[in-house]
Amino acid sequence: MYKSYWLFFLLLISCSLPAQDASVADQLARIKKNEKHTENISELKKMLEKPGLTQDDDLAIKSTLTKEYLELHQWDVCLNFCQQQVSQARLQNNTLAEATFYKHIGNTYYFIPQKQNAIAYWKKCIAIAEPNNYYTLLEPCYNNVGVISYEEADYNTAEKYFIKAIDLGKRNNDTSSADFIMHYRLLATTYDTENKLEKAEEIFLDIIAKSRVAKDSANLVDGLLFYTSVLKKKKEFEKAILLSHEALVIARKINLLDGVITALDTHASNLADAQNYKEAYKYKYEEDTLLRNRFNVDLNKKISEAEAKFKTSEIQHEKEIAAIKAKEEKQFYLLGFISLFGAAGFAFYYVYQKRNVRQKVQMQLQVQDEKERLSRDLHDNLGSQMALLSNNVEGLDISYKKQQVIDENIEKVKNTSRQLLQTLRETIWILNKEQVTTQEFFDKLIDYTHRYVQSYPTIKLQVAENFSGTKTLNSNEALQLFRICQEVITNACKYSESEMLEIEGQSTDNKFSIKIKDNGIGFDLQAIQDGEHYGVKNIQKRAEVIKAAISINAAMRKGVEVKITI
Repeated sequence: MYKSYWLFFLLLISCSLPAQDASVADQLARIKKNEKHTENISELKKMLEKPGLTQDDDLAIKSTLTKEYLELHQWDVCLNFCQQQVSQARLQNNTLAEATFYKHIGNTYYFIPQKQNAIAYWKKCIAIAEPNNYYTLLEPCYNNVGVISYEEADYNTAEKYFIKAIDLGKRNNDTSSADFIMHYRLLATTYDTENKLEKAEEIFLDIIAKSRVAKDSANLVDGLLFYTSVLKKKKEFEKAILLSHEALVIARKINLLDGVITALDTHASNLADAQNYKEAYKYKYEEDTLLRNRFNVDLNKKISEAEAKFKTSEIQHEKEIAAIKAKEEKQFYLLGFISLFGAAGFAFYYVYQKRNVRQKVQMQLQVQDEKERLSRDLHDNLGSQMALLSNNVEGLDISYKKQQVIDENIEKVKNTSRQLLQTLRETIWILNKEQVTTQEFFDKLIDYTHRYVQSYPTIKLQVAENFSGTKTLNSNEALQLFRICQEVITNACKYSESEMLEIEGQSTDNKFSIKIKDNGIGFDLQAIQDGEHYGVKNIQKRAEVIKAAISINAAMRKGVEVKITI
């Protein structure tokens, strides 16, 4: 459904900085555009050493420095820095700085994630900001507390804080801003979830009316699609269908691809709820076609980039060969003139030429290995998921022709399409980086696991990490290691009947290990290895490719522990 609340949260996770001197503001604006975060941190620290900084400039620089720490996932560094600034602000009786860094601490805990700690510090910020009218701090904190409360089904608290954010916007005459509309829509969504349909309807209608007057097509599409959820609960299917169709038309008109895909999904769902399966199938098929086209475009782009890299390598190789040939010719003529050294020159030429041929063969083998590795990974992962997607679409077509209910098949197509896109994004992310730090890799793996275990609500995820050093992985090591972890996590969730999944990462300057453990039914490792079970053999083969050590401890009714070290 079209309720990506975390997107709303991220739009307000940072707040405006206090007014600064023009030169400092210009420097900060330039730093924010630079993605070299380590360089940014060094420059910001130098700015803080300059004498004569105003309190506003000092606070603006330190707030930007906090953001750079977050970009690098330096959670502990960021927390220590913010706590130091809170202590300093108290000594200086600077309530604005104290409230600001409470907000930053809350942001850091949100990303770790420790959401209860995040809420506690946002409330500390609110406690200072409310009596001092620090509106730029209050609005995002109200919103953030409301969003997390909604996610945890504490709808009364969510409603309370969304209303506070709305009242603040009204007080500032800011009712036409995107932030205000966002608070308004979140409140309506809360009412919808609580089945307070009249209140939700009143707000959605107001948002739709204001969006029409302001000619704000993007917010109008959102308002129309959200409103259809209320209409379906009221059994007003025809009206819901009309509005989702209008949203689809508008999204197409403004060329909003994600909006078109979401509108197609919502419109097909509305039609299916109204038992108009024939029309629902048509729009669902169009959505699937758009998703496949997007996948093909991304895949073709990646293949083109890979071909360009191989072409560049080939051209460079030809230049090297040409240079070698030129050098050989020079040596040939030189040997002709130096007959006294003919025998020694001949021996040298023979050894040199043999080494060049060996280097040429090695280079060609490396290029061929890279092509085969990329092709194999795309075939093993994306190819199998494409085949599954095709089978699901064929099943959908057969059910439609037989006039059977297609809701379940539609859901399968949606889930497979999402998994396919996610696999592509992960593969492209790894291949785009020549090197990946172990911290980046572990964070990416935890993000993937959080998304995956959402489909298994009975499984509790526990994460631990100890990174005393930073080791780097090349793209092949990162890709193979990620696939191994995916296989282990998938098996634990699907087959172990486990109530707990533990993932632990440890890294030094020259070693990186990941341990994945469940407390499920386990299995007989010897029987698995002796039989035709390709899962274990597949991860062992991938480990051999990158020369990683892998240990599997498993027993019946005692769970499974897999440790990979590279």
